[in-house]
Formats: sequence, C-alpha cells, structure tokens
Amino acid sequence: MKQEMTVKKTLLMHLMDTVGIGLFVASISYLMINWSTIPSKVPTHFGIGGNVDHYGSKWELLLLPFITLVITIVLQFLESHPDWHNSPIEMVDAKMERMIKQSVLMLSFIKNMSFLLFTFILWETIHVAQGNRAVFEGTIWIILALIILLPTLLTVISSFRDLHVD
Repeated sequence: MKQEMTVKKTLLMHLMDTVGIGLFVASISYLMINWSTIPSKVPTHFGIGGNVDHYGSKWELLLLPFITLVITIVLQFLESHPDWHNSPIEMVDAKMERMIKQSVLMLSFIKNMSFLLFTFILWETIHVAQGNRAVFEGTIWIILALIILLPTLLTVISSFRDLHVD
C-alpha cells in the first residue's frame, strides 16, 4: 500500500491557480455577455492556418468550459494526491521527494495553461462567429501547445537526469 503524501503549494503554484481561475471566470463571463450576439452556427474547428474548417451549433461553445472544468478537476485531484503518481522507474528515497515535487508542479502548470488555452479558443471562436477576422492564427496555437509541452518535457528530462546523478 502506498503512503499518502502531500506537497505544499509554492507561491508560483498559488499565483498560477489565481490567474487560471480568473481566466476561467472571465471566459465564462465573456460567453454569457456575448451569448445573444453569437449566431446559431459557430466555428468549431480551426485549421493550422487559422481558417475555419468546420461549423456547429453555438451550444457547442458550452463544451469548452465543461472540458476545462473536467481537466481541472482531474489534474487538481492528481496534484493533491502525489502518492497516486506512477513512475516507470524505481526511485531511491533521497530523490523521491524532488521527483514528486516536480510532478506536482508540472500538473499545476498544465492545469493552469489549460485555462489559458481554452480561454483563447473560446474568445477566438466567439470573435470569428461574430463576423470578425481571426486574430490568433496558426502560429499562436503552436506557441500555446509548446507552452504546455515544454514544461512537461523539461520535467521528464530533469527527472531522468536526477536518477542518474548520485
């Protein structure tokens, strides 16, 4: 049986949570404020160049906050239960605490970058649906994907390096 663990949130994690929750509330508010001006058909998928390649019902916009909420709940649960994190490699006790802290920080970062990503997607979708030109064309989506992937890769690389340093 695994021992239950907790990791104290850092100032950075608290700051990211505050900004992330603020973005989530702002995006929901933006959706509610603009609901009456959103046409019945909205873009539901953008190609890499920022061009709309699929339309759907405006009710599909409610999926974005729902997906964000589900992701947040799952990642918050995992962040609060580091003893549930699996590592493909057996860790020595001396390195375990550092690895767990890195894992929790990575989950916190991904959770809050998800808020940012979904806020941009919701805003851009509403903006284009109202007849405006796309602002965040293909490049911004690549940058946002890197914002999420880069910390993950750095954490994994750092973890493997820590395992080989004695």
